Amino acid sequence: MKNLILFDDSCSLCWRSVNRIRSWDRKKQFDYSPIKGKLAKQVLKTKYDKLKNANTLILMENYRGRFPKVWIKGRAVMRILWLIGGWRKLVGWLAFVPLGVDQIYSFVAKRRHRF
Repeated sequence: MKNLILFDDSCSLCWRSVNRIRSWDRKKQFDYSPIKGKLAKQVLKTKYDKLKNANTLILMENYRGRFPKVWIKGRAVMRILWLIGGWRKLVGWLAFVPLGVDQIYSFVAKRRHRF
């Protein structure tokens, strides 16, 4: 099962985050694409068309399958950590708990071009 991480390639914080995830992804379970990239356009062209203009991180679990699971914003980050496993799974469980993870993500996202 392959998962796809879509990100804003004009954001240096996003690039650094993707590079960090790549270094942790020992199982090679993620593919990566800028939201405006070729792969993203192919994947989002059908029923996920509304996401192609999203200005946020998107995780599509099993994106090559019939029914991919889509996670956005802070929940996407937490789910990525959950899938990577190890000690990161301890933080990743927050993807399943509505504790304002998306609000924290939105706060950082508004200021991300400053980083």
